[in-house]
Amino acid sequence: MGNLRALLKIGKKANTLLGIDISSTSIKILQLSPSGNKFRVDNYVIRPLPANAVVEKNISDIDAVGECIAAAISILKPSTRDAAVAVAGSAVITKTIEMNASLSDSEMENQIVVEADQYIPYPLDEVSIDFERQGLSERSPEMVEVLLAACRRENVDARVTALELGGLVAKVVDNVR
Repeated sequence: MGNLRALLKIGKKANTLLGIDISSTSIKILQLSPSGNKFRVDNYVIRPLPANAVVEKNISDIDAVGECIAAAISILKPSTRDAAVAVAGSAVITKTIEMNASLSDSEMENQIVVEADQYIPYPLDEVSIDFERQGLSERSPEMVEVLLAACRRENVDARVTALELGGLVAKVVDNVR
């Protein structure tokens, strides 16, 4: 939630963000804005998807999903086009690894890219990788636990493309656990 809060507070003015849920039967869009230490739902819309547009949590008809998003947006009339969307947890591989706590985020990212083939069973050019520091290791104070997440790029690309077809800009692609 820290990343979402940071995204919603770009500059001094609090921003809104659209949360998009793409299920096998519908599109749900929430317009969120910060409200103190919490988030407020400003508006929402739910639109049914055509049959087989999403099968087993995978988008099989990007155009149909994009059209459904566009129809939902025309009803919602949001104040932003920035969106967050999730990839189904079953499509995401996660692993907690330990790394030297003194590494900067860019150094950590470089090391993860070099070592990723140890953790990910797919060719690296076919995956999207992200990581998040979790906190100091209980076993070794000079190490930090890092959550590594990887997903086939086609799953991310399908969601980003569907959002773009619907007139939105993907600012966050996360996973649903």
